[in-house]
Amino acid sequence: MTTFRVEPAFAESLAWRTLRRRADGGRPEALTVHHERAAELYAQPAVPSRERAFERLAAQELGELEVMAPLAAALDERPGVAAAVDLVLVGEAPAAVVEGITCDPARRRIGVSVQARRFDDPAGLRAWARHALGHTEDAIDPDFGFEPGWDGLPGRGRFAERLHALWDVSIDTRAEALHESAGSEGRMARRRTAHAGAIAGLWPELAGDAAAVVERLWSGPRPSFPELRRWAEEPTALAAATGATLSSEPRQGAVAGICPLCRFPSATLDLPSPAIAALVAAEFPDRRPDDRLCDRCADRYRFAQLGGVA
Repeated sequence: MTTFRVEPAFAESLAWRTLRRRADGGRPEALTVHHERAAELYAQPAVPSRERAFERLAAQELGELEVMAPLAAALDERPGVAAAVDLVLVGEAPAAVVEGITCDPARRRIGVSVQARRFDDPAGLRAWARHALGHTEDAIDPDFGFEPGWDGLPGRGRFAERLHALWDVSIDTRAEALHESAGSEGRMARRRTAHAGAIAGLWPELAGDAAAVVERLWSGPRPSFPELRRWAEEPTALAAATGATLSSEPRQGAVAGICPLCRFPSATLDLPSPAIAALVAAEFPDRRPDDRLCDRCADRYRFAQLGGVA
């Protein structure tokens, strides 16, 4: 049986967040019980043992409130991963762009880094974990040919983003086939559109055929990691594999300048889509609506919108 272990401070934060949300929704009973339990602990001397008692209380309440249930359900949907994992370590991600799942097969454990806000929407959390665990499932499959540490080389940021964009399409393709219920066609169509937007931003020379690239990847067999790597490194290889046409024409509407987020110069600053602009505004309230973003910053938020992982 897989054990979930939540970082203590995050566990206390999640327990309190869930208790408050339930109370605000007209179910205050669990919060009342929490106050009674906490009062007993506060009556103890302020020594390390009391701190550990509060940590145990948070862990107990997470179990009673079934806060980890969406993550557990997503893991159960992937029997191959569940059979290979004894321990799931859960910690808080400060932003969507650093969320993800890391894998340690030798120690039979995975690490989940996720924003607290996702726990407010159990169905959304399960969908996020389902996608993220798709990467884990591939990584532990010998036939996939995963290369640990592939994205840690200096100067490989753009390559890593390209590979992730292609890998994300493959993950969502299988999620639709295995887990999506009837009536979800509209949502998955929106996902394909978002994937096409990410690919158009990462491969300007394929922008005119980005939707076709996604559709061909969506309907084809799962690519191996070496194939994804080659496509990320060589646009001509991606074009050949998907039947897309390369173009050298400049993007319309793009201007050169300094990106207001990363502060690096860029030859192509574009206005983000409304959905991406909303994600940026949530993290940078002072951002002006007419601020354009460089490709790299825009792509990071596209991946966050898709539930991309590290």
